[in-house]
Amino acid sequence: MRIHLSDPPLSTELTDESYAGRPIRQPDHRKSVLLTTLVGLVLLSILIAISMLYLTLAQRVGVMGFTEKEFAPSLGLLVVIALGIITHELLHALLHPGFGLTDSTELFLGWQKLRFAVYYEGRIPRRRWIFMRLFPLCVLTLLPLAIILVMFFRSTYGLETYLIALILVNTLGSGGDLVAVAIVLRQVPPDGVLNFHRGKAYWLSAAKGSVSTVHVT
Repeated sequence: MRIHLSDPPLSTELTDESYAGRPIRQPDHRKSVLLTTLVGLVLLSILIAISMLYLTLAQRVGVMGFTEKEFAPSLGLLVVIALGIITHELLHALLHPGFGLTDSTELFLGWQKLRFAVYYEGRIPRRRWIFMRLFPLCVLTLLPLAIILVMFFRSTYGLETYLIALILVNTLGSGGDLVAVAIVLRQVPPDGVLNFHRGKAYWLSAAKGSVSTVHVT
């Protein structure tokens, strides 16, 4: 993994005769931000509705009793939120070819704009890429939610508040992942290979993109 203390560079068009694949069509920046925000809010609303229904039914049948809980410290919440954002990106990198340890994975730390992002330059099979995009949602949203629902009646000091903060931040951040997955499912065939080249996304047929660990420079 290569680490850069800067914002990610802007994507550039091909300037040579190399064939990167068919471009993956994406909405412009404004539409993308609006769409990812809406998807994140819808997903969060669904999770809240499911949780409320579960807790209401559990209380009615006497499975759990509600007790007063102390508020978690504000500093602790900020730490949880920051670690959640960092962990979200590192979980993406973990499922890159080579577990994110090759030079094809780049970590950008833009301190001035408080940006933290992981990028991959190379080829990834569609199935692996989809799993990679959904992995943080499973680990940082669905798993904490399951812990809250199962352990609610005996949660320790601050645990519930910290988990809720983590779920909120990660769910909103996962809106972009869900939008990206929908775009790829629509445009890339099941046996296709995604190719990320100079900050742009392309796809190749299985025959042309069978090597998933190729580093494109």
